[in-house]
Amino acid sequence: MLLEEIYPVAAYYQDTWQEGIQAVRVAGLGARLPEFVGPLENEFKCEVRSLLQTAMSEGRVTDAAQAMADHENEGLVGWMLHRN
Repeated sequence: MLLEEIYPVAAYYQDTWQEGIQAVRVAGLGARLPEFVGPLENEFKCEVRSLLQTAMSEGRVTDAAQAMADHENEGLVGWMLHRN
């Protein structure tokens, strides 16, 4: 079911920009992300990782955002990172 939600966005991106997808970053799945990595990688033929973990490893998560991340509010962390 997740692929049914993601596929139209991926197809739109590929059709609009005439480019393949090189990486997928997913938020909101929390501890369930590993269940989806394999099917997503098989579908898109690229690396799939957590958006939150990627941002944290790049040092982009502020202390205020870290508190939200600790409470599994990945969507709010994403909003904080991109609101400016």
